[in-house]
Amino acid sequence: MFFKKKNKEPADVKISELGFISDEAKEAFGILEIETTAQLRGKQADNLYLDYCVESGGVADRAILYEMRCTVYFANTVKPDEKMLRWWNWKDETIENTELYNEE
Repeated sequence: MFFKKKNKEPADVKISELGFISDEAKEAFGILEIETTAQLRGKQADNLYLDYCVESGGVADRAILYEMRCTVYFANTVKPDEKMLRWWNWKDETIENTELYNEE
């Protein structure tokens, strides 16, 4: 009897194919030379945002940070909660998600 092997790794998806982030966020990942979600595994979105601000030469819109948090969550989660794939659920004042984000 054969059993289907369960995938314990999150999906590896091209950033350009993600439908839950904006074109601006996709461009930000491009500036950081991040092309796939596999490159985000184990990364901290807040550090990526700071790197992006340095690379772009100024302070970026906070929505980019929230989208980066969302994308890092997706990249590190085998079965991401669809509700958590909305950037507004990753705002600084959303304490519930801060706990989830820090679990890794």
